[in-house]
Amino acid sequence: MLEDKRITKKSDLTNLSKIKSTFLVNSSQEIKLINFLKELTTHNKHTNLVGKSTLVNPWRSHILDCIQISSFIKNRNSTILDMGTGPGLPGLVLAIIGYKNVNLVDSNQKKINFVKHISKKLDIGVKIFLNRIEKLNNPKFDFLICRALANLNKLLTYSHKLTNKDTVLIFLKGKKVKNEIQEAKKIWSFNSEIYSSQSDERGSVLIIKKLKLKI
Repeated sequence: MLEDKRITKKSDLTNLSKIKSTFLVNSSQEIKLINFLKELTTHNKHTNLVGKSTLVNPWRSHILDCIQISSFIKNRNSTILDMGTGPGLPGLVLAIIGYKNVNLVDSNQKKINFVKHISKKLDIGVKIFLNRIEKLNNPKFDFLICRALANLNKLLTYSHKLTNKDTVLIFLKGKKVKNEIQEAKKIWSFNSEIYSSQSDERGSVLIIKKLKLKI
């Protein structure tokens, strides 16, 4: 495992403290999160994994943003698919804090290479798929999660064949989420709940249940 690296930036310490107290992150998980961000920052210098501006305050923009999903998934043995995981966000963060059945899919080879590298280096048990979401031929999942991937209509199209009647969709969305829901309901039937994001006052966490195609 990588060595822990001391955090000295005040904003990072503040956000880490909030994450530890709110989500009950233990010391081993904390070290893995620290080292995940260290590797993400290092690799991002030569591979476009995340926007550079998001690394100014990564504990807030990446870790807090992703870890808040855990508030909606109580059973840590649930099967989870992270659609369009990129460099492992949010799926790897959930796996680090103890979720046992996390699956990650992305069609970008460079990003999947990083996910494989970091999951091996930090000994994170996940299943990784280099593939397009619509080409997955997998069992149904308990939860489908993603952030910053596509508009809601497209996300529901990706999700439909991967769900059963009890599957819950958890999407990190922006300030236009209500407009996206209104547009999606022209094609889809579903129940939805919107929660304020803990990481971004402009953001939201969208929960969708009982997804069905109207046509």
